[in-house]
Amino acid sequence: MRLRTIKYFFKESFISLFRNRWMSIASIGAVASSLIILGSFLLLSVNFDFILKDVESQVEITAYLEDSLDSSQIASLNKQLTATNGVSEVKFISKEEAIEEFKEQVGEELLEGIENPLPNSFRIKVNDPHEVAKVAEQIEKFPGMDEVQYGKGVVEKLFNIVYWVRLVGLAIMAVFAAVSVFIISNTIRLTVFARRREINIMKYIGATDWFVRWPFLIEGMVLGLIGSSIAIGVLGVAYNYLYTTIKLNLPMISLLPIEWFYDYALAFLGIGMFIGAFGSSFSIKRFLNV
Repeated sequence: MRLRTIKYFFKESFISLFRNRWMSIASIGAVASSLIILGSFLLLSVNFDFILKDVESQVEITAYLEDSLDSSQIASLNKQLTATNGVSEVKFISKEEAIEEFKEQVGEELLEGIENPLPNSFRIKVNDPHEVAKVAEQIEKFPGMDEVQYGKGVVEKLFNIVYWVRLVGLAIMAVFAAVSVFIISNTIRLTVFARRREINIMKYIGATDWFVRWPFLIEGMVLGLIGSSIAIGVLGVAYNYLYTTIKLNLPMISLLPIEWFYDYALAFLGIGMFIGAFGSSFSIKRFLNV
């Protein structure tokens, strides 16, 4: 493709954008509003998934030891646990450490005068939280284990809830994406329809399909770029406010850092341009058969 031809395509695209500025503004508005809705749900979805992963990562096994074990046996058991398939981290909690933690939770007054009833234990994290039951079954068979706990029953319910939340989230996001594409492509189709005579004339004088299509594709990409830029600006301000507010008032809730939004923004620009180009290409197709 010649440079002069490329310049012509871009020139025609921008002339058309200015000439049909009200339709262009309508298209930009459709792109921006649709992507704001889609982006809002996407931000909500990925942050909710981030929170769920954080909850999953906190799943751990507590292995209580028999009181008869001496320090060498505990050290040997530590090595055995560390070498267990699926285990990512092993931490020994002595009786003294356990009672101190318990005092912090309930207060020293309640335990005053009571002999330490807590056993030595190991806290074990696994590589895959979904494998916690399987790993716990292995650990239960180790000699010197008194009891192994991991929240049996509760953990399975948690993972089941997480699974369905993610599945429903993906389904809703797919619906929003489809609706956004539909709205945008139909808005751009109105722009193309308003210029159908221009397209027909170009075809009658011998213009190829791609010669006719390229200015519209570029126009669609520009509309998508502007619309997605507006959406990113709105979402960026909103997410920054939400992130700051939650961090100040609800620090226990983990959200994706604000820096993550920059990568998200670049991807969104690409999505906007793609939707604009796709909408234009799809809309002009019917008018090329002259």
